[in-house]
Amino acid sequence: MNINEQIEGIEIKVRQVALKLERLQRENATLIAENQQLKTDMDKQEAMIIALKNKLETAQSAMEQRADEETEHSRQQKQLIDQYIQEIDKCIEWLHRN
Repeated sequence: MNINEQIEGIEIKVRQVALKLERLQRENATLIAENQQLKTDMDKQEAMIIALKNKLETAQSAMEQRADEETEHSRQQKQLIDQYIQEIDKCIEWLHRN
């Protein structure tokens, strides 16, 4: 094998390596762009999750407040019923006496 053949062989291998390098650089650029898009999508989803968590917390707080209000309302209604029962008992006693 003479020097010209060796040089041609080296040139062919260098071109092959250069082509492979170009292909890998394009693939790398594609992967970088895809990665960036995925990060953007993930940021949007995280923002949506935070918004949904806030809505959930607001809804739960409102439900707890409503439950507290209903409990207070129920307590007031029970007191009112107890007062009516006492008045009815007094009326029954009065009727029994007369």
